[in-house]
Amino acid sequence: MAQQEAMNLMEIMKRFETEEQCREYLYQIRWAEGFVCPKCGAKDTPYQIKARSKLQCRHCTHQTSVTAGTIMEKSRTPLTKWFLAIYLMGQDKRGCSALKLKRELKIAYDTAWTISHKIRKAMGERDSLYMLSGTVEADDSFFGAAHEGSRRGRRTDKTPAVFGLSLDALGCKQRIKTSDLQAG
Repeated sequence: MAQQEAMNLMEIMKRFETEEQCREYLYQIRWAEGFVCPKCGAKDTPYQIKARSKLQCRHCTHQTSVTAGTIMEKSRTPLTKWFLAIYLMGQDKRGCSALKLKRELKIAYDTAWTISHKIRKAMGERDSLYMLSGTVEADDSFFGAAHEGSRRGRRTDKTPAVFGLSLDALGCKQRIKTSDLQAG
């Protein structure tokens, strides 16, 4: 996968200022080699139905959109707000609360909650695509408060977790993964 360019908030707001800019970006990502109908596979320039933000295949008349199959599919929230939400969620290692999204994007709390959960799910699914490689260092740890009378060490009732860190040939950190070992 290609390295993504780093952008600050002002660059994001300028580059994705309008719905059209957002749609064009999604089009370029999805159909970098040119439009391919998801139904019939025809490679041809589609009709653009601007009033409904749809693309229609010239061969089978199937209609699709740039958001079809994405976390933004069937959302009434403007793409400009989606892009800003994705930026805000990715900026802090702790993520971004739904309440903060509500305040920053001026959207309803339910909408902010749904957006934040869809983004978190997509980020988790993307992370699962990457494997640790090269030199891998592993360690385990236990999380949670100790209960009264609980044991120490590996016989504790705290939640166990394993961490793996891959290093490249120069010993630089590449990727880290965690695994919750909680039975269940």
